[in-house]
Amino acid sequence: MRVLINRSDAIGDSILTSPMAKIIKEKYPEAKITFLIADKSSALFKSHPFVDDFKIYHRDAPFYNKIREVLRIFSEVKPNFYFYVGGGYLPNFIAWLRGVRFRGGLKSRWHTYFLLNKGVRQKRSMVTMHEMEYNLNLLVPMGINYSYKDKAHYNPEINLSQDEIELNYNLFKKLLIKENIESDHKLIFIHPGMSGHTLNWSSRNYARLILKMEHKFPGKFVYIISHTPSDHVFLQGLKEILNRKESEFLKRRIFYFNGQLDGLRHYMSVLSRASLFVGPSTGTTHIAAVLGVPVVSIYSPIKIQSSLRWGPLSKSKDKIKILVPDVICGEVKKCALRECPYYECMGKIEVEDVLKQAITVMDL
Repeated sequence: MRVLINRSDAIGDSILTSPMAKIIKEKYPEAKITFLIADKSSALFKSHPFVDDFKIYHRDAPFYNKIREVLRIFSEVKPNFYFYVGGGYLPNFIAWLRGVRFRGGLKSRWHTYFLLNKGVRQKRSMVTMHEMEYNLNLLVPMGINYSYKDKAHYNPEINLSQDEIELNYNLFKKLLIKENIESDHKLIFIHPGMSGHTLNWSSRNYARLILKMEHKFPGKFVYIISHTPSDHVFLQGLKEILNRKESEFLKRRIFYFNGQLDGLRHYMSVLSRASLFVGPSTGTTHIAAVLGVPVVSIYSPIKIQSSLRWGPLSKSKDKIKILVPDVICGEVKKCALRECPYYECMGKIEVEDVLKQAITVMDL
């Protein structure tokens, strides 16, 4: 049995799809499972305990090159089971063209009804379960039935060896020393950025959290502000506060960590040693939770953005705290902006509330 799973979009989405491999392996131990993923997600699948191989799908490549590449991938993998979960649609067409007998996955756009002969229609906007559970339920036509009672058993996994963690962490400490940052303190990761249109907390509040944390625990932590180049807009308000003269005393204990510079494996290795991660609904938050780092995450009250569907999953539930504005939000897909009586509701989450939750999950 050769299974090809197409999840060629965001990092968080790929993390929440990876448990499909585990449940398939439990039912069919002989199955060889290959993931078709975006290049940015490749680090998640290296040495994965249940994924045999992965292939990169370059969605932004010229159309002819994409066709040629996907045809080559199908020739190499020779799947007799194909699943579309998210990302590029071209592999659906190639699966049909190559005569893959079982073409399953999520029926959404009109062409998926034509191309996926074993697809499943799901109204995910109803938000009756977690995204991971929606993905696992796509396997019903394969004879695999997921039970919500087993949710914790199928939490995502990322495999980092202790040698890899130690090597990358030591390299990171050398970088801190080079940048004149104190390197012998515990690490707190603050990740203000995100992709997509999900509501976020004010970037200034992330800076205020650092100052409150420092007031509560003076001199104890180095604050790692993690980001990618696309997160520039989320750093502006944060820097505005942290660059003030009254914040100068923190100069040697604040480091802006571009996670793209040395690759995601390096970033994850350093993150795995953190005492706390604070961030919004984004892929990095999922990574922190899977690695077992204590997490405080800030979520939107909009239905399809809710933590019920997108909350971080961890083997240690007591290490995860989620904060949502205390409002009655009637929106399903997007914010009503000024038409909503609770407009700018994310501001209702106080910095002190986040600090209190952080203290409950950290090993102090």
